[in-house]
Amino acid sequence: MSEAADPVAEATTRLEAAVDRLSRALAERPRPAAPEGAAPGVDPAAVAALAARLDATIARLRNVLGEDV
Repeated sequence: MSEAADPVAEATTRLEAAVDRLSRALAERPRPAAPEGAAPGVDPAAVAALAARLDATIARLRNVLGEDV
């Protein structure tokens, strides 16, 4: 079976491409000014929310693939 016909390989390729697009979009986005006294960078709550969504997606993927989490 070729990789092009393998749905798991296709999904993996799409996921990798999505992560690349997300990385580029975040790198190109202007950083908002941090409130006084706060560390510059991305909002920690937004990072935590994105991490939780990605963790849930990875857990679902592992479940579908039959891997023990």
